[in-house]
Amino acid sequence: MKLGYTVALAAAVSLFAASAYAQGQPDFSKVEIKTTPLGHNVYMLEGQGGNMTVAVGNDGVIQVDGEFAPLHDKIAAAVAKVSGGKPVKYLINTHFHGDHTGGNENFAKD
Repeated sequence: MKLGYTVALAAAVSLFAASAYAQGQPDFSKVEIKTTPLGHNVYMLEGQGGNMTVAVGNDGVIQVDGEFAPLHDKIAAAVAKVSGGKPVKYLINTHFHGDHTGGNENFAKD
């Protein structure tokens, strides 16, 4: 009985994952990064996934979440605009989902 329940649960999870994948990825070429100043050199960036936070200091930037990898160049341009070209020194992830961590590799290369 336990095995049957486990198999049924695994099948349900697989079907859910397949339907989520079938919906496909958004068209990242159409995504615009919106920047909202929050005061004291802190900004909220909105893109396709979760929102990001950027705090601009004297010698660099702390960024919270990196969004999806295909949005890296757009996000980096928005950060450069609000920071005067200062580098992202620290990138903090709030959790592991791709809409928060997908850009990690590209920001690490920067």
